[in-house]
Amino acid sequence: MKKLVITIGCVLAVTGAAFAQGTVNWSTISFANVTAQTNATEISPLFGGAATGTGTVGATAGSALGGTGFYYELLYTGGANPAPIPGSIAALESWSDTGLMASNNPTTLGRLSVANGNAGAIVPWSPGTTDNIVLVGWSANLGATWGAAESVLTNGVTFAPGSFLGFTATGYTTTFATTTSPGAAVFGNGANAQGDPIQSLLTQLYALPVPEPTTMALAGLGGLAMLLIRRRK
Repeated sequence: MKKLVITIGCVLAVTGAAFAQGTVNWSTISFANVTAQTNATEISPLFGGAATGTGTVGATAGSALGGTGFYYELLYTGGANPAPIPGSIAALESWSDTGLMASNNPTTLGRLSVANGNAGAIVPWSPGTTDNIVLVGWSANLGATWGAAESVLTNGVTFAPGSFLGFTATGYTTTFATTTSPGAAVFGNGANAQGDPIQSLLTQLYALPVPEPTTMALAGLGGLAMLLIRRRK
């Protein structure tokens, strides 16, 4: 008895653009293009922007709170160029992470240093595609990675005193092919053939809201009252 075996071939057509990646120049952040400072007198616009009533405007990021560290991450999004700076948590969540990180310079206040510098750093969008870019900065007590810090921000937890967050001005760039080094400019002082890089001197990192002492005291009293009620029952 003969068996007829029919093999059905399945061909998956995957476009190169779906997985294509471009390169940007992540070798250095010139202090002529980007610097950062804290502003402890005003809460981040993402949380209302109200004055806190304390602190010093313009304290450089590297000197805040006795040397607290700061991290920065390059984010990107599509849409019209240039995109506005994120003004709400919802707007922030529409930006994606490139995976490119920086920190405050350990020796020079207000300056930034890239992590894992690479003149041909790969980013998730393909060569020939223009995307918006922005650098988000946050204090180390929110987390050592952008994923950790973003989780804290979006979950609405109570922030510890001395928590800061801020954004540079936005820019946009068309990446080079992955075989091209150096990659397209991320920071600069004017438009070029690839787009308009980030230029953001004295970038403000704003304070994040913390509970007032009276609020904390009331919360403590409420918890104590609940405990007493349970014991009586």
